[in-house]
Amino acid sequence: MLWRCNWVKQRRKLINTLSFSSLHTLFSPNPNQISNLSRHRAAPNPPLTHDDVYSRLRESSPDLKTLTFFLHCAKQSNYFHDDRAFDHMVSVVERLTHRHKSINQVIEALILSGCVIKPRVLLLLLEIFWRGHVYDKAIEVYKGMSTFGYVPNTRAMNMMMDVLFKYNLVDRALEVFEGIRVRNFFSFDIALSHLCSRKDLDLVRVKMVLKMMIREGFYPNGERFGQVLGVFCRSGCVAEGFQVVGLMICSGVSVSVNVWSMLVNGFFRSGEPRKAVDLFNKMGCSPNLVTYTSLIKGFMDYGMVDEAFSVVRIVQSKGLAADIVLVNVMIHTFTRLGRFEEARNVFLHSLKKGADQYTFATILSSLCLSRDFDLGITIGTETELDLVMGNSLMNYLCKVGNTLAALKVFRNMSNRDLALDCYTYTGFLTALCQGEAYGHALNMYDEIVKRKGIRIDAHFHTVMIDSLVELGEYGSAMRLFNRCVLEKRELDVVSYTVAIKGLVRGRRMEEACSLLEKMKDDGVMPNARTYRTVISGLCGEKDKDRLRKVLRECIEEGVELDPNTKFKVVSLLSRYTRDCSEFRSVFEKWRENVGVSDSYDELAVSAG
Repeated sequence: MLWRCNWVKQRRKLINTLSFSSLHTLFSPNPNQISNLSRHRAAPNPPLTHDDVYSRLRESSPDLKTLTFFLHCAKQSNYFHDDRAFDHMVSVVERLTHRHKSINQVIEALILSGCVIKPRVLLLLLEIFWRGHVYDKAIEVYKGMSTFGYVPNTRAMNMMMDVLFKYNLVDRALEVFEGIRVRNFFSFDIALSHLCSRKDLDLVRVKMVLKMMIREGFYPNGERFGQVLGVFCRSGCVAEGFQVVGLMICSGVSVSVNVWSMLVNGFFRSGEPRKAVDLFNKMGCSPNLVTYTSLIKGFMDYGMVDEAFSVVRIVQSKGLAADIVLVNVMIHTFTRLGRFEEARNVFLHSLKKGADQYTFATILSSLCLSRDFDLGITIGTETELDLVMGNSLMNYLCKVGNTLAALKVFRNMSNRDLALDCYTYTGFLTALCQGEAYGHALNMYDEIVKRKGIRIDAHFHTVMIDSLVELGEYGSAMRLFNRCVLEKRELDVVSYTVAIKGLVRGRRMEEACSLLEKMKDDGVMPNARTYRTVISGLCGEKDKDRLRKVLRECIEEGVELDPNTKFKVVSLLSRYTRDCSEFRSVFEKWRENVGVSDSYDELAVSAG
């Protein structure tokens, strides 16, 4: 109260000191000032437009000045840069980074130019690199936020999560996802999109993110719902698929015919073809070509050929034009049935509609299976090679014997931005061996094994060993096989069988029999081809003692031998009636199966 009274006294003194006229003169502007003020108020700064900003960005020559102007515009109220501006800034910031060597030095240059570094500046730099797919620099900017004492917001963490997913760092991406304090729709959408499109699908994580999304009050859009439903149906989890459909209905997303098609496909994947047919008959809408394609493929997968072709006739009767997916399914179907000529006709017809890479890959596989390499099909050079088609084309050319063309395909794939896998390198090594450059192939094999980022499976090692065996380099083949065993590389029953084949051809039967025993100790069980290889070698060496032992193992394991091998066994052991009485019942059973009466002549004919 005292303070107020003192102020009142002081105010009275001030008023008494100044007259009204002096006050009026002091605080009243003159007419010229009034006109100037009104002029300034009437002409405010024009608002920024995207076209003007983009034009200024393009005209600005020093990159640092361009970036400074870009950041200045972003600070203006109610202005947000469009895609054109961000796309233009990608090359600008890349040049600055290259010139200044690091992001930190770019930021120091901005500070020297008078730019105040605030969280929004780092966020814009992160978005520029993220939009330009310069992910290593995006990670550098994200890490640099902490050095300035800034905590990344939801948008920054969303972009970093997307980058980590694209780098295949799933665990780290999910750590960022779980660390977002206030998740928005895009946080869940990015996580679901990447988890659903991965080859090594993790349904547990998909379910976890979907449940968290719904719990926090968000629902996927129509596109993401379809992706999640497709994941469950492809995995045969139809019950979860129907739950997703229920969520779609509750959130107002329309259930289209494609949704029912995915559910039909899901029943086939889960091993319930009859339920797939029942659902097809109860669909609440007319089936389309996608639905019929799912039915045809599902029936063929279960060997229901008549049902599959009945659906094909329905498609034809409705006058539906086959799309490229149905064409691929039909080529695959005819190939599985051994009807290669019809597969060829479907392929030739598809060329008029524009066959894709998968169509070419499918027909090439069909040609390789048919062993009919003279069908006169010209591979369309206008079709750009992808990984699957390139691998199939190399496989085809190697089987045809056109080694040079196969090597050209590999060179073409290497020059493209393709993530070459172990099957690509397998075709390359096969072509080298066929070209009798197996020394170079062995060197390349060692180099490829040492490379990181390539998942090498047993097929890769087996093809290299088999190529050496086919060249007659049995010693080199066995040294490579033993090195694989010693270094614990991935090997399977085919790998062991190929190694045994090399020993048999090198007339090293004792080692072949020892390897047969060793593979069991290594946890790899021989199959019919393995036993056939060993038995054929023993029959060639007329080693009846070892043959009897191996034959006993075959009988105990219930392994069925082919007619040619049976004929070799019977031809050898039937000469020693007293020693081989234990196999008499087996021989009789074999003769009954091939319709032999008293002699083994017909058995020889059946063996081809």
